[in-house]
Amino acid sequence: MEASNPPLADLSSLEPWDVAPETKMIPEDQYIDLEVVDISQINLESLTSTTSTLLSHAEAIDKAMRGLKKTGFIVVKGFGLTSEEISHQFALGKFLNSSVPEEEKKTLHAAINEGSWAGYKTQGYYKRPDGGYDTTEHYDLYPYTALESRLPQIAKQYLPNIRQFIEHNHYHILPRLLAIISLGLGLEHDALWKLHHRGGSYEADHPLSGAPKDNVDWVHTKDHLRYIIYHPVREEDREKKKYLSLPGHTDLGSVTFLYPQTIAGLQILTAEGEWKYVRHYPGQIVVGLGDSMEFITGGLLKAGPHRVKEPPEDQRHIDRPGMFYFVPFLAEVPLSPINHPAIYKKGGKDIFEEYYQHGGKPMLSNEWLVERSKLVGKKRIEGDLDEFGQKKSAMRMALEDISYRYM
Repeated sequence: MEASNPPLADLSSLEPWDVAPETKMIPEDQYIDLEVVDISQINLESLTSTTSTLLSHAEAIDKAMRGLKKTGFIVVKGFGLTSEEISHQFALGKFLNSSVPEEEKKTLHAAINEGSWAGYKTQGYYKRPDGGYDTTEHYDLYPYTALESRLPQIAKQYLPNIRQFIEHNHYHILPRLLAIISLGLGLEHDALWKLHHRGGSYEADHPLSGAPKDNVDWVHTKDHLRYIIYHPVREEDREKKKYLSLPGHTDLGSVTFLYPQTIAGLQILTAEGEWKYVRHYPGQIVVGLGDSMEFITGGLLKAGPHRVKEPPEDQRHIDRPGMFYFVPFLAEVPLSPINHPAIYKKGGKDIFEEYYQHGGKPMLSNEWLVERSKLVGKKRIEGDLDEFGQKKSAMRMALEDISYRYM
């Protein structure tokens, strides 16, 4: 018997984030302007790979490809959520991180050392090489861990809201974005979607909103929703941490959605080697490419190196919220260039070539997510000896070169 959709809880009853005024302390020349792409006119049911489709969506395709090739980042608008709905999700993130007792968080702690982010990552988890205290905390869900039993007691009533939000990201925003990128690469409109969604249909089957409270039959990508708070850094740690809340890195998967908030900090590494601030785009999401998209396009598109700098002085005392939606490819997808003439004609190359030459086996999407997750927060051990004093194999060194290529 199919489960009926449970009613949504009233998120407006949650204590909202007090939206901080935008900073006035960052000079205009320290910002980078990103291409803004409107996906509201993309009708998935009528999409084809014909010239007429390319012409009708030429502006969105051109802006997306220009921005992604330049920085690995664009801004997306027209994605079907109001500013009020986004604010309610930020309020839910605040509630999950700030209102749950620390003892209960420990019972729901994520198994990060095993490559899983599902659950809580509390402050102080990472022992930073610089000695600074880790001031970030977050609560993360995969679609298949959006279960009543995986939520803290006081948040169980919000399960339908969380599931609905995940479905909107996966079924509404993701296929429209991937269609634009596919067409821009010269692929069929659904080429990338088929590598994220099993079966490749654009039709929303709502596996979350119609599922029982403690059972989800999710067979698609290992999407990953994160509600995070960057707490102010202790004064004595600011210099130790090089005035960073989060060091430079790339995301692991295909694409990442970063929902809008006003506290400055996100910076992108430009092709000229400069770190530039991303300005606030009200009611719009910043979209970044991850490692896996770089690998599968043969480097035609690059993952976007980014970091989070401590907020400017007029915002430094305020908790900085974040709401991110990370999307990988399907678990079994090989992270080698798509076998399509459009990729090879444009010079796509396999970044794992040297790794294979030293005996490495083809890297699958989920294997990359697990292996790279284990390295988050860890500094590369230079030289040919590992953390145990053993000589590194050539295969491991080749994989480290890939993992740390932008760090």
